[in-house]
Amino acid sequence: MIHAEPGLFLRHEPLAAATPLVVDVSRSGREYPKEYRSPLPFTTVHDNVSMYVEDLWAGTPAAGGTLLYCSFPNTWIDVNRNEADMDPDIVDGTWPKELKPTARTLEGLGLIKTKSRYGEAFQERKLSVAEIEERLARYYRPYHAELKRIIDETHKRFGVLRQISCHCMSAVGAPTHPDAGKPRADFCISDLKGKTSSPATMALVVDTLKSLGYSVSVNDPYVGNELIGRHGHPARGIDSIQVEINKKLFMDTGTFRRTAGFDKLKADLDRLLKVLADEALRRIA
Repeated sequence: MIHAEPGLFLRHEPLAAATPLVVDVSRSGREYPKEYRSPLPFTTVHDNVSMYVEDLWAGTPAAGGTLLYCSFPNTWIDVNRNEADMDPDIVDGTWPKELKPTARTLEGLGLIKTKSRYGEAFQERKLSVAEIEERLARYYRPYHAELKRIIDETHKRFGVLRQISCHCMSAVGAPTHPDAGKPRADFCISDLKGKTSSPATMALVVDTLKSLGYSVSVNDPYVGNELIGRHGHPARGIDSIQVEINKKLFMDTGTFRRTAGFDKLKADLDRLLKVLADEALRRIA
C-alpha cells in the first residue's frame, strides 16, 4: 500500500509481517517543482538524480519494512544536508541564522546545490531568504518529519530499528568529490565513522554483500550525512547506515537506462533486506 503526499514523498508500508526495518530513498526524486530553474541542460540536471535507487530497494515492504521515497529532486533542496550546511554566497541577502557550511558545500554540494558534480554552475542566480525558507518549510522539513515519525513509531513498537539510507554513486570519483579520479568499490557502507551504527550491524551488511560477490568500502569515500546522523543511536538499538551503490552495477550512465545487471543486483538487495530484518527480529525474540 502506498501513502503519498503529492510532490513530497511516497510511503510504502509493509506487505508482510512488520519488521523493525526502515529504508529511506532521498535523492531519486524527479517531481521537479514548477518554479524549478537551472542554466544547465536537462541531461546534466537529471544526471544528479540517483536513478533507480527506489526500484532497487522496492523489496523493502516484502521484507516487512517501511520504504520512504522523497519525490522532489535533491537539487531543489537536499534532505541529506543539515539546514545550516549552506553556502552563504547562494543567499541574496543575509541568512537569519549562523551558517556552518562544510568543505564539500563550499565546493558546491550543500543544502542548495551550487555546482554540478563536474563543477558547472547549477543556479542561474542567487536565491532570496524567502525562497530558501519556502523550500525548507514546504519540502525539507515535512520529509524529515515523516521519516522521524516512522522511525519513532517503529522503534517504539520493537525496541530496536535498522535504518538504511539508500544512494548511488559514480564508478569513478567526480572532480567535486573527495576521491576525484579514483575507481570505486561496488558498495560504500557508512556510519559516520562508527557513530550511527553498532559494529555488529555494520559487519552484517558488509559481510553479506561480500558473500554475494561484491567489493565493499567502509566510510570511504562517503561517511554518511544528515539522514543517518539524525537518527542513528546504537545505544538505543537504532542502527542507521548509509548504502551507496556503484552505478556501473545497474545502469548505463550515457543513456540513463538500466543494464542487464539490474535484476541480479535487486535480487541480492532483497536478500540483504531479509538478512537485516531477520537479525533485528532475533534481537527482540
